[in-house]
Amino acid sequence: MSRNRPTCSPVSYHKHTRQYYVTRGGRRVYLGTDEDEAIKKYYRLGLGLEPTKQESATPIQLTMKELANRFITAQQANWMNPKDTLKSYKDWLGRFLKDHPRLKVSEFTVERFAAWKISLKNRGYSHESVNHYLSAVRAMFTFAEEIGLIEKVPKLKRIKNEPRSKPGSKEKPLYSLRDIDRLLDEADIQMKAMIMLALNCGFGPKDMHDLTWEDINGERVTLPRSKTGVCQTYLLWPETLKQLIKIEQQRSRHILRLAKRAGVRSDKGHVFVTRFWRLWNRDAIAEQFRKLCKKAGLPCYGFYRLRHCASTAMSLVATPHVQRKFMRHSQLQQQVTYTHTPDTEVDLAVMKAKEKLLGRDGSILSEEKNQKQEEVA
Repeated sequence: MSRNRPTCSPVSYHKHTRQYYVTRGGRRVYLGTDEDEAIKKYYRLGLGLEPTKQESATPIQLTMKELANRFITAQQANWMNPKDTLKSYKDWLGRFLKDHPRLKVSEFTVERFAAWKISLKNRGYSHESVNHYLSAVRAMFTFAEEIGLIEKVPKLKRIKNEPRSKPGSKEKPLYSLRDIDRLLDEADIQMKAMIMLALNCGFGPKDMHDLTWEDINGERVTLPRSKTGVCQTYLLWPETLKQLIKIEQQRSRHILRLAKRAGVRSDKGHVFVTRFWRLWNRDAIAEQFRKLCKKAGLPCYGFYRLRHCASTAMSLVATPHVQRKFMRHSQLQQQVTYTHTPDTEVDLAVMKAKEKLLGRDGSILSEEKNQKQEEVA
């Protein structure tokens, strides 16, 4: 087993705190920065002459930046999508480090944490963004306590997250039939195919990035959702299939043109690539969709809102379990966030329920009325 101390020395050196230490009962006992004094304390500790209050002393030299780097390095092994999650944590902790330059771990307190939360709210960050920032910092300090970098994590849970709206409490606007028609009229070949796949299969930007030609087999497409791992096969509409055929034909012409010029670029089997032969990521899709909405004269709710449109339409024609499979959710209640049933549909359902309960044109009430009139006569 590797050691961080010479065989002849009974104490070990911790480079971040620049202190010598020994391990007692699974926890570190720091003995100071001088090696000779540390060895003397070690022997006095063995004789019971040295108090153990220094056990797991706070590494006063450890900076927030060093702690953030160690946290991210260790946590990558637990992430399902390391690339996307890494970017998110770099953004969240990066904001924290910019607001607290050269801050030491031992100097961070609950009061500083509260002041930082207030500053985020004053700068106009949304409740969701504020909660992401706070949760990332809490997770970083919990990690530091678990591996022994700090003795005890500050009571950061005393600073609560911002309240979130419950699913369905705030209605989100959806694109109407006329809006979708205008978007399709103004879209180019690739964006038109993306919109059709979003409506046909409930695909989001990450699905567009992952989709390959191998996933398409005739009139069906099979693709697992990277977020949940749930896989589903979809029957493609003729209109969707038509757009995919157009992309394939256009791609073949581009590859043939490059071959004549001894080009080596390739789409690597992916359906959607830019003119520079790079894969479409979610940021690029969001930007192009924003430009498309502006060109079509429509408000931009984001490309992901098309998935909400598909979920809402599916909820009106299928059972909840069919809708769950369509959305590739692992749990039934997840689709509540994606379904926004309009009031007109509720009105139609109320009138249909009336027929089930009272009969057509309220025939039950009319029969009871006639019976009462006969009894009176």
